[in-house]
Amino acid sequence: MKLLSPSRRIPTFLGSTDISHNLNYPLWQLVDVLLPLFGKYYTYTSLYETIGSANHIWCVYENGKCIGCALITDVGSNRGLYIMLFGIRQSAQGRGIGKRLLESIIIWSSRHEYKFIYLHTEYDNEKAIGMYQKAGFRKQFYQPDCMDQLPQFGSDVVPMVLFLT
Repeated sequence: MKLLSPSRRIPTFLGSTDISHNLNYPLWQLVDVLLPLFGKYYTYTSLYETIGSANHIWCVYENGKCIGCALITDVGSNRGLYIMLFGIRQSAQGRGIGKRLLESIIIWSSRHEYKFIYLHTEYDNEKAIGMYQKAGFRKQFYQPDCMDQLPQFGSDVVPMVLFLT
């Protein structure tokens, strides 16, 4: 896995929960969070490769334990970001941690002058779709200037985008 340059930690207000970006996270901690959530789509090896291809890695730690993370990559020349994987351990879901992680990513992206954040989620994952929509993401968009540079998947996922100002 490539080394990531340190970034300023974004403070949260969830007690002993800390959200950080691009620190040198132990690979096994990322796999430990993501494989149970996405194991039907990834093997250990393919998940390892996906982690290695991320330009940005965000992690949520609670009491020193990694409980969530997001893998993000830059998209083409249009100053966009693609959220490849975003997950919170099932045991930590429902406490607003995913919302805080997403807010931190959006704030950082705006500060660094990205134009949009793009993602896919399963069409029947109502919790995730609701969280993304509350954060301002829209379903089923068409933007001809950047569509050809964005990852495309089959009909079992919903493409969503948040345009940043």
